[in-house]
Amino acid sequence: MTDLIQLEKKGSILTVWLNRPEKKNALNAAMIQGLMQLAKDLQTDENTDIVILKGRGDCFCAGADLEWFKQAIAIPENERVQILKALPIFLRTWNHLPQTTITVGHGFLYGGALGLLAVSDFVILEQNSHLRLSEVLIGVIPASIAPYLIKRMGFKRSKSLMLSAEAFNAQLALAYGLADKIGSLDKLEEIEHRLIENIQRSDKQTRRMLKKFLFNIVNKEINEELSEYTAKALSDALETDLAQKKIEAFTNPAK
Repeated sequence: MTDLIQLEKKGSILTVWLNRPEKKNALNAAMIQGLMQLAKDLQTDENTDIVILKGRGDCFCAGADLEWFKQAIAIPENERVQILKALPIFLRTWNHLPQTTITVGHGFLYGGALGLLAVSDFVILEQNSHLRLSEVLIGVIPASIAPYLIKRMGFKRSKSLMLSAEAFNAQLALAYGLADKIGSLDKLEEIEHRLIENIQRSDKQTRRMLKKFLFNIVNKEINEELSEYTAKALSDALETDLAQKKIEAFTNPAK
């Protein structure tokens, strides 16, 4: 694991730090490679329940490192495409992690940073955060992150923010559906802990089952086939020992 990514583990909770504060945690090839390796490891990690992504220093992430883009310009197209595929592959992997994911953002969040928000299950923002989809200002497009932003905020809203490169704040991010909770910098840890407590009222295996189910149905047409699939999914859940014990406890509280 690169020093650009730092890990802190407390019980079943893993905190992942973007650790390039002198460059505003701008994403380069080494950071993305480190995040991708971590994501691969987490796919088979049964002990980690919640993964929290944060940024060291005075901002969460200023997007992609332009030096990385300059290096990509200088190489043949087929090699360039392979290098640039690293970010969308990581985003897809992180989006589908079995663990429950939280991203806590503060300061500047530009370009690719918003993609990191969009692939998280929960997003907490410091109330004075400054967000912008700034790619068009440097002559490029937010190709890697666009699919996830559209899923998160809708096509019209995402298109407007991408085309205008207009800055927006945490309050608007909350209204647009990109953030779930906002608060002052000194309250972020409290908000995070309260969210974790709420999440962990349910069993991690149930949440893993739910995430997998939701990704399987999100783009399906509502028809008889889907009715069959959802009924089978609920039936499978009812067969688990956990569900049977929980239902028994609720229906027979005196036991």
